[in-house]
Amino acid sequence: MNQSIYLLKQAWAGLRLKKGFSATVIATLGISLGALLCILTLAYIVIVKPLPYPEQGALYQLNSVVKDKNAEVLGRAYNYPSLIHLYDTQTVFSESAIALYSESVLSSLATHPTVKTIYATPKWFTLLGSQMALGRAFEQTENKESYNPVAILSYHTWKQKFNLDSEILDKTITVSGNNYKVVGVLSESFVEPQLAGTGSKTDIYLPWDFNSYHQSDNWRNRWGGFITRLHFIGKLDGQMAPSQIEQTLTGPFNNYWQENVSDIARFKGWTIQMELKSFKEAILGDSTNTVLLLLAGVTGLVLIACTNITNLFMSRTAEQQRQLAIQAVVGAKKRHLFHSLLTESALLVFASLALALVIANSGFWVLQHYLASSFPRIDELALNGFTFVSAVLIALIIALFFARLSAGIVNYKALNSILQSSGKGTGVQVSEKVRRILVISQVTIVTTLVFINIGLLKDSLKIITEPLGFETKDITTFNINVNGSSNLSSEQLQALMLELRNRLQALPQVDDVSQAISPLEINGMRIQTVEETQESLTIQSRYIDDRYFNMTGQTLIEGNFFSESDFKDQNYSIIINDVYARRLAGEGSALGKKISVGGDLLSVGGVVKGVKVPNETDIPMRAYMLTSADERQFILKMKPNQTLSREMIASILKEVSSQLYLKDLDTLEEKKSQMLFTQYTTAITSSVLATLTFLLATIGLYGILNYATQMRKFELGTRLAIGASRKDVISLIIKDNAGSVVIGLVASLIILLGLYIGFAQALSSYVNMGTVAMFFVTLALISLMTWFACYWPLRSIINVMPIHSLRDSQ
Repeated sequence: MNQSIYLLKQAWAGLRLKKGFSATVIATLGISLGALLCILTLAYIVIVKPLPYPEQGALYQLNSVVKDKNAEVLGRAYNYPSLIHLYDTQTVFSESAIALYSESVLSSLATHPTVKTIYATPKWFTLLGSQMALGRAFEQTENKESYNPVAILSYHTWKQKFNLDSEILDKTITVSGNNYKVVGVLSESFVEPQLAGTGSKTDIYLPWDFNSYHQSDNWRNRWGGFITRLHFIGKLDGQMAPSQIEQTLTGPFNNYWQENVSDIARFKGWTIQMELKSFKEAILGDSTNTVLLLLAGVTGLVLIACTNITNLFMSRTAEQQRQLAIQAVVGAKKRHLFHSLLTESALLVFASLALALVIANSGFWVLQHYLASSFPRIDELALNGFTFVSAVLIALIIALFFARLSAGIVNYKALNSILQSSGKGTGVQVSEKVRRILVISQVTIVTTLVFINIGLLKDSLKIITEPLGFETKDITTFNINVNGSSNLSSEQLQALMLELRNRLQALPQVDDVSQAISPLEINGMRIQTVEETQESLTIQSRYIDDRYFNMTGQTLIEGNFFSESDFKDQNYSIIINDVYARRLAGEGSALGKKISVGGDLLSVGGVVKGVKVPNETDIPMRAYMLTSADERQFILKMKPNQTLSREMIASILKEVSSQLYLKDLDTLEEKKSQMLFTQYTTAITSSVLATLTFLLATIGLYGILNYATQMRKFELGTRLAIGASRKDVISLIIKDNAGSVVIGLVASLIILLGLYIGFAQALSSYVNMGTVAMFFVTLALISLMTWFACYWPLRSIINVMPIHSLRDSQ
């Protein structure tokens, strides 16, 4: 114990004299280890840690996979009456629940905020093991067809919207015009399963009976409609394999649906197949690969940092030769010297570990606030037992590595002669083999990481800068909700929308008004039948008015846009994009082609240039049809530098009718940025990581070659003295290190090929002719880095008289 304390004191005293060395090691290692611990903890939570639900291994999500007559998957969505039949009659799951994800307006608050809602049956909370901060979860009194108007708040809604009101229970809230009594608040520790999309957080839970589809007689008996926001979850007892369960459920479910659509021609040959996914698979999706790639990236960064620090430790060991010699003279054995070196490296590594934990915790905050939509389970990120155990193990490994490396370059037998010769000619030296290994490792890691990050940066910038094909500047969109209990007729809604439109048009900030869905919103899928061939196609369909194309600036290729009279008279016309037109008429004209949509026969009156919404890889076939005059989605073309606040629009809605509530309000520029957030994040992260990797590798390579150059100072001075030119000396150093650099480049190429073979399916879209150009760019950067690392240490030799090099080497 006393010996350990003595070693700590000695190490502390020595490091205090080398503050620059200590600060460099702690900062470099602390930042890189902090990044590693952050992503390592994320990987643990996403890949290893069990889900925070009771019997999580027995929980499954059941999907409805819709296929056309060619057995091609059209999507995953439920037909509403078929889902109800499944829920009422299935016997495979011991417990089950259904839910509808939606958005509503909390109209009981003055600001009318938009809230995310789930309409669920009671077993939803039982299956998830929901803990309550206040009150209760849904019970038998909220079963399907009970129509009990109660609500449960999420903890963050209770905190943000109701200021943790302890008297919230039994108070009434109004959601989209319907009143509900609050009966519970979920615990702060409850983790919602992100089944509707990564990052989605529900604000309010309502009983199943009050969802808009269940309250609509049309939808309760609508066999031709499919809804993507419906979910079915259940618990299995494990007696049957998932594939058997899929087969068991598919037959009855598909037959029941087909019996009810047998008289609808467009569904001929269609099938619905049941798909069972474990909860973990449903929640994680394909995020595991992304997390593993991130982990590989930060691991590479740590390796580069460790390589650079290795150079510092070797230099530090060389400086300590006299101190080590004195210890050897007074009786210290090899193991004593190793313990001394280990104490110093451990002190530095564990000091950097404290900084690393701070960096990791800050990384958790960044991920949770800015990348919540990119990674699942991100709310569970926190410093935990795994983080601390991993941190200690990594620190011990790194400390032992540095100590063993330092001890390995100490010639114990020569230490006595160091004192006798005052250290001349017998100092600690790093073998050429070690130096070559360090150069190869640096080049291998930096080439691999820089190439990968350049690829990610290139693809992200391509998506960010790609033209959409329509205007987004000075355009604002908003949606309106109507009080669910108002029972307004279509004619009454049309009158209200016309009055609202006129009021908006009269505002000095507004240039134009359109009743249409935002061009950045998801299109509805409609089955459209080509009259000439009777071919049925599933087409993205957008409902718009006569002002939409003028406002968005979408290019007309042939025909005409919708006219004002078309909108007022609801003429049977349809506009399609050029992708759809080529499907109908090849290189000919699609004008006049007849298309049947929902029983209406429409004539193609115009063809527009296709547009690509952010994150779409290809331009899909799209059709534009006239919306009705009671459309509740609006697009505003604002005058330059003008905006409308949420309060102003809410005030206008209240003046028009107390039954209208503002739902969403966005500008297209904001919406576009939100949709491209992942690309922006990837671009910034990859560019920073590539730059940091390149700089660290350059510094590390410089350190290695500077050491090697100083060891050959006498030799190089001699060469200059007998007539060698500066160019000859530079070429010699580059030639001597070229072999190690080439080996590193080949090793990196093997690693990249291995990654491609191992993840061929995921990486196939990234590999093209541009990949070759990217590799040459990477080679150019590595060549520049190598030239700098070779040339810069020579400046003190080739830019002075040779006599100085000869004298300084004595």
